[in-house]
Amino acid sequence: MGKINLLSEEVANLIAAGEVVDRPASVLKELLENAIDAGATAITAEVGRGGVGLLRVSDNGCGIASEDLPVALQRHATSKIKNAEDLDEILTLGFRGEALAAIAGVSVMEIVTRTGEAECGTLLVSEYGKITEVSEVGCRVGTTVLVKELFGNVPARRKFLKKDVTEAQAATAYAEKVALSHPEVALTLIVDGTTRFSTPGDGDVLGVLHAVEGREFAKKMLPVKGEMSGMTLTGYVGRSDNVAGTRNRQSFFINGRYVRSKTMQAALEQAFTSYIAPGKFPSAALFLTLAPGAVDVNVHPAKIEIRFSDERPVFEIVYHAVRGALTEAAYRPERTPPAAPTLRQNTVPKSEPIRIELPPRTPAPSPSVTPSAPAAPAPAARELSPRDSLRILADCAERERAAAPSVASAPVFTYGGAPAPEREVPTPAPAPPPTPEAPAEAPAAVATPFTVIGEAFSTYVLVERGEELLVIDKHAAHERLLFEDLLAEQRAGGKSASQGLLLPLSLHLTATERGAAEEYREDLLSVGFSYEMTQSGATVDAIPAAVEPEAAAALFTEMLASLSEGTGNPATAEGSRRERALWQVACKAAIKGGRHYDEAHVRWLCERVLSRPDITVCPHGRPIAFTMTKHRLDREFNRIQH
Repeated sequence: MGKINLLSEEVANLIAAGEVVDRPASVLKELLENAIDAGATAITAEVGRGGVGLLRVSDNGCGIASEDLPVALQRHATSKIKNAEDLDEILTLGFRGEALAAIAGVSVMEIVTRTGEAECGTLLVSEYGKITEVSEVGCRVGTTVLVKELFGNVPARRKFLKKDVTEAQAATAYAEKVALSHPEVALTLIVDGTTRFSTPGDGDVLGVLHAVEGREFAKKMLPVKGEMSGMTLTGYVGRSDNVAGTRNRQSFFINGRYVRSKTMQAALEQAFTSYIAPGKFPSAALFLTLAPGAVDVNVHPAKIEIRFSDERPVFEIVYHAVRGALTEAAYRPERTPPAAPTLRQNTVPKSEPIRIELPPRTPAPSPSVTPSAPAAPAPAARELSPRDSLRILADCAERERAAAPSVASAPVFTYGGAPAPEREVPTPAPAPPPTPEAPAEAPAAVATPFTVIGEAFSTYVLVERGEELLVIDKHAAHERLLFEDLLAEQRAGGKSASQGLLLPLSLHLTATERGAAEEYREDLLSVGFSYEMTQSGATVDAIPAAVEPEAAAALFTEMLASLSEGTGNPATAEGSRRERALWQVACKAAIKGGRHYDEAHVRWLCERVLSRPDITVCPHGRPIAFTMTKHRLDREFNRIQH
């Protein structure tokens, strides 16, 4: 007796259904896509008991003719394509003709539909793939599909479903993707009688993001637009203060279809190099439009996995468009103070008197230096580049540490209120004359006058400007300024400046490190290193000009470990590696938090930060500053009521 069995149609349908329908969320996805393909402009979706008990999708689309309705439940029945050539020009969301048949095979289904030409509608009832009723009913134009008792005939499949709340969340996630993919469609999702979201249907992607993710999320998005090689990219990406610990807030759409694309994902994340911290992932909703023949959506029945005929232009358009949006953005993160706790009367026992101690009032000179009356050394410091200023800042720090027993003894606030301790300010060396290779760039004029109030913890600079209080992390800010300076220098001359060593560094390298040093020699040369390979490692005879010799060895080995992490397009990956190398140099060279620096140079740093509103984060992705508005502070202290 033969061992090969021909499966019955019922069993074959159950197997096929498993490829398309694996949980309630996939059922909802297929029904929503069918509604969009039908030309609907308004859709209402309902989910009950996680989708196992109830799924209902109603639309105002073109409807299904009464004679076509029974045929629609058969496998491979579709109105989207007719022959093999049509597969190369697919623009509809559905085309395989399997969704309704697969859903009907594992559920009790009711379809009520009517076309614009019909006088009345049609009702079809199906129980686990068998049609039990077809009759005329009165209904509006459009289609309503009701799915009940999902997987009632496949208990093994139902056993592996998650809890109702988990399945409902998965269905909500799919509905959000569909809403984003077609913002011109008004979509309402109701879960267990509660409206989860409702989109306006006005074609505005930002409005959909507001509806599904919330106002705070939507207002921290940056517009993206790009054109290249016959492709168009639009959408939004999150600012550096709108990131997540997972990729759940990344959505990619190709020709109106939600897809998973490792190419677009890699390009997006490489574009955010030096804008967000490691371990964090950018938020995005990106829409790519290209020729249907350039992408294959017929890879899997779920139609989420796709393949490009050429991935390189896709990677490049995403990378450059997103990078351009980040470069052009100018914003400062705003911090809202935590809500003040409600104070009750008699919170302090009467036996414990409240003691308030005020500092003695001592005469002081003008608390701050303003643009109209600059300090004596400020003009000279203003002409320096970040690298030139670094030497003077280091000298100031050494003098401060020698004069004080410890950092902890430094005052918490310096320049505002009480006068700063008397100390000698070294005369800055004159800036080198500008050259075509590395022009000396002075910071742009700061339009709004500002006052440096002081420093907190010798790390954060407090600046009052207009109706805002700006808090600047001086290490992060100086690191970003150095990075931008090094990047401009490299772009102008092909490599960063270096300094020769009187005594070369002899470094022992592991086999992995040796391989990286040989493979990425050009990257290391571009940031200012010069070295020769030896039998046991490398001999470094020149290091980046901005780096102290004591930190050069550690920096060299750290860069070897990180240079080989680039992915995606080779040319773009090379640029990302070199940028990462530059921010490693900037990190080592920047002034350090917790150390006290001269007032004139802290002011110079503030001027540079305020003159560059486009600089918002350090190369590691940490914010360099945030603002607290006077209006917000007045509200917190109940000075105003709204």
